Amino acid sequence: MSRVALVTSAGKGLGHAMVMALAQNGWDVCFTYGKSQTSAQALERDVIALGRRALSLQCDLFDQAAVLETVAIAKGTFAHVDALVHSFGPFVFERTALADYDDDMWRRVLDGNLTSFFWLYRELVQEMRTRRFGRFVTLGYEGVGSARGWRYRSAYAAAKAGLVSLTRTVAREERDYGVTANMVCPGDIRGQNKMRAFADVRGEVTESGLRPPVGEDVGRTVAWLCHPDSQEINGTVMEVTGAREVVAEDDMRAKKQAEN
Repeated sequence: MSRVALVTSAGKGLGHAMVMALAQNGWDVCFTYGKSQTSAQALERDVIALGRRALSLQCDLFDQAAVLETVAIAKGTFAHVDALVHSFGPFVFERTALADYDDDMWRRVLDGNLTSFFWLYRELVQEMRTRRFGRFVTLGYEGVGSARGWRYRSAYAAAKAGLVSLTRTVAREERDYGVTANMVCPGDIRGQNKMRAFADVRGEVTESGLRPPVGEDVGRTVAWLCHPDSQEINGTVMEVTGAREVVAEDDMRAKKQAEN
């Protein structure tokens, strides 16, 4: 029986790399996108070219009705969903102190990271229990496993810390059903490198002499966590950062900008 993954926010960026990694590891993939229709359709064709089934769906992940409709379409097309990879995670790119957040900014970050996962989880978990197999993968950031604060990223840090707890709770509640839940924390992967594979950067080096981090670093980790043999990897927060201190580097950039 083919395994089917649902990946959110995968029209471009790291979600794109996760879809490709899952397809290369034998998964059929349904994935959502927001505005990136062209790249989403190209990704769908790439997955089909690998001999796997693929379906891209436009979905407003802030809208509960749209989320439920997406799950219904995925189940109707593939009959079942075995893994959810929640790549969606709204972020406020402007460095904003907590006192300067308005209600809408706060709600969008928390709802996008936490509430949308809850809606998806609730729609999928019962059938996973029945089949006695399921995989949930969420996305975090470096240090979030210890609820590390992040200056000027307060709502995002709070949402992801909450998602850590939620992920670990799912792992403990669902383990006896063969369902696992883990979090992957990507490093500072920028621009087009989020969608690139190891082969795309062969020969490229950074200032440290290493190849640049790319989306495949994260994608292969997600695919490994979703593997049927990974049942004992459960309730973990896995950093794919190359041991770089992402939060500290971000704080340092903010300090230099303030000084200038």
